[in-house]
Amino acid sequence: MGSSSDSVSSSSSSSSSDSSTKDKDEDSSSSSSSSSSSSSSSSSSSSSSSSSSSSNPTTTAATPKPILVDQETQMTPKPPTPPPKPPTPPPPPKVPTPKPETTTLVPPTPTPVPPTPPPPPKTPTPAPRTPTPPPKIPTPPVSYAAMMPTEPETLVSPSRSKFTLESLPIVENVPSWEVPVSMKVKGRDRWSGKVTFWLASLSASASLANIWKFPYLVNKYGGFPFLVPYALALFLIGMPLLTLELTIGQMFQGGAVEAFGNLDPRLRGVGLATVIGGFIIALYNVVVLGWTGLYFINSFDGSNALPWENGKTDDFFDNYILKNSTIADSTMVVSGRVLLAAFVSWLIIFICVFRSLRSIGAVVKVCFPLPFFVLIGLTVRGVFLDGAVDGFKEYLIQWNATVLHESTDIWSDATSQVLYTLSVCVGVMTSYASFNPRSQNIALDKNVIGLFDLIVSLLGGAVVYLVLGHKSNSCTMDSLTSCEEVFQSYGTQLIFKVYADALSTIAVSTLWSALFYGSIFLLTLGTVFSLIEGFCTVIRDSWVASSLELGRSTIACYVCMAGFLLGIPFTFDCGSSWLEILDHYIRTWVLFYLGLLQCVAVGWIYKMDRQMRRVGKASVYTYNIGCFLAVLVPSIVALVLTSNGHTTFKSCIIAFGLAAAILIGSLVSAYILMDKDRVRKTKRNSFWTLIGWHGADNLRKMINSTPTNRWAPNSFNSEFDAFLSPVRVSVFFGLCVKYIIPGCLLVLLCANMHDTSFGAGVYTTGQLSFGIRCVWVCCLLHCSSLYLPTDTEQPCRG
Repeated sequence: MGSSSDSVSSSSSSSSSDSSTKDKDEDSSSSSSSSSSSSSSSSSSSSSSSSSSSSNPTTTAATPKPILVDQETQMTPKPPTPPPKPPTPPPPPKVPTPKPETTTLVPPTPTPVPPTPPPPPKTPTPAPRTPTPPPKIPTPPVSYAAMMPTEPETLVSPSRSKFTLESLPIVENVPSWEVPVSMKVKGRDRWSGKVTFWLASLSASASLANIWKFPYLVNKYGGFPFLVPYALALFLIGMPLLTLELTIGQMFQGGAVEAFGNLDPRLRGVGLATVIGGFIIALYNVVVLGWTGLYFINSFDGSNALPWENGKTDDFFDNYILKNSTIADSTMVVSGRVLLAAFVSWLIIFICVFRSLRSIGAVVKVCFPLPFFVLIGLTVRGVFLDGAVDGFKEYLIQWNATVLHESTDIWSDATSQVLYTLSVCVGVMTSYASFNPRSQNIALDKNVIGLFDLIVSLLGGAVVYLVLGHKSNSCTMDSLTSCEEVFQSYGTQLIFKVYADALSTIAVSTLWSALFYGSIFLLTLGTVFSLIEGFCTVIRDSWVASSLELGRSTIACYVCMAGFLLGIPFTFDCGSSWLEILDHYIRTWVLFYLGLLQCVAVGWIYKMDRQMRRVGKASVYTYNIGCFLAVLVPSIVALVLTSNGHTTFKSCIIAFGLAAAILIGSLVSAYILMDKDRVRKTKRNSFWTLIGWHGADNLRKMINSTPTNRWAPNSFNSEFDAFLSPVRVSVFFGLCVKYIIPGCLLVLLCANMHDTSFGAGVYTTGQLSFGIRCVWVCCLLHCSSLYLPTDTEQPCRG
């Protein structure tokens, strides 16, 4: 009713003034066009209301919405073109004659409305429609490349169950190098800078083994020849494993268990076994840390002489420090000094890790730089000692190449030394790398860590042998039967007896002793708290910490308390013997086994589903099993032949021939079993699909790609660029991870298990079984996840 009255008033006003009538007509025409356009875009149910509004132009003109739309668009002032149609609006005023409200709402009204529908076809002009496209706000999902420059802390992550890309039918349809960013990184700690991360990694890698084990091995195998297998093991085994751990930790933003679990849920046991192995190493290294602390404190006894001078080194270490005795003669007496030193050491470790990166970042600025510069100073001081040249000759100048092929011992010792000093296969590097932003250059990191670790080893050997050369020149050691035994000492005897006595012959011996043992203490401390931090990181990333609401300091407290209690047996009078047994099996069995597992996980299991989709399961399983047998069977045959009197050369020739026959047979069989339909559909090189290192290549894409350059592998230009660049990882990484490292470690592991020379005549079989049990613990921890995978976790298919 109100609308009809308004129309009457408007008509009367129009009769009074022609100009006003024209303006009204223009307004009514524009309003009718806009109302008709709105009626065409609305549903059929609202057609009656739209028709009524169109029939009353004054009503629609009163609403300012059409005018606002025209003002907003302002794109085409051509709407005046509709004015030729205004004659149509006048009839509508006649339509209101059916004044009853019911008639306006009753369907009969649509009958006179047909005149208005003609405008709708005219109104769908793009002018009013164009403003609607703005709703194209939905942006495509942000890729990893776009998010790399931003700080990972700003990423909001959904639940871990949505981590996979299983919604994609084929992995090849998306850039496979992109890492899903749906990870729990928003609240994750970060290193204060790249240098802090380097110092932390070097504190973990540079340890007491660089000082007491490396010099002994160099001298044991004739000097310089030992550096040949050491260098090969460093660049073909150690550096690729270091790259592998840094990559999965940084890209998947988790400790060892989480990182391997993101490759495949059944690989979580690999990460669990590595951190348990690292925790075992920390248990007995804390005792050594206590020994060095006692030597450091006793260097300041208030006099100008050291308490172990004048041939008292054996008495000081065996009786004053350890109360040493053999396992058979042990009375299970605890050395109070060692127990107290171990407790203080665990307390210091807790202080280092209780705030995670905040406390570690401050400690590592002392734990590595200070010992490094002290070693340089000790080297300079040793050069000017009498007899230093003789010590340097014993260290590196000798050459006896026959040791390279006489036995596998030199290769086993070199490889174990590399793995131990780089702190790989123990979960540390994976944990430390998980606190880096994903955009950090991993290739540069591994080069810096590997280079400085090598420098510390060479420097530590020089420090020891320059001083031993001076001691050998004077040859006054009462505890040794000949001067040659000065260079034949090793392990605890080398550092805590021979070298301690050699330091007592230098002027200002208390100062140099304090500097040396203080440096050893800091290096060992850096290694131990890094191992503990790797263990704590795994707990913090697990459901245990979230469900029990355990904080950083609480987890660190529980771990340190458990470590102290489990390490008490090493403080007994026979503790040094148990330490030697455990250290041997950790170095020669556990580290090799864990390194083998890591390479199998990345080189053979990760991305194996891609191979199966392209060539079929039967072909992939045949080739993989054949490659494993091609290494295992010849190794066993060679060991049996060697133990039965055959020469090493003849045994190796037979083993290589057998390995080649098994490998060729498995390759031919796998090719025959290929699913030809899959090969035709994928249109991929079937041979490369079968033998390629696709998992390692996927990691290389993550490392070498940048936000502005999506690096792609297996082309001449990209591989040539990666080979020459120090900040790229070359194709040899994949070759080493899939073939070289597993083959070498499996051969060396078989040789070490066959070797029974360790402890012969010193330890019984029952005593040696203590170390073997630790190996089986790691095996069981790994196998547990094979049968009990986590249902909520899915493999990463990105």
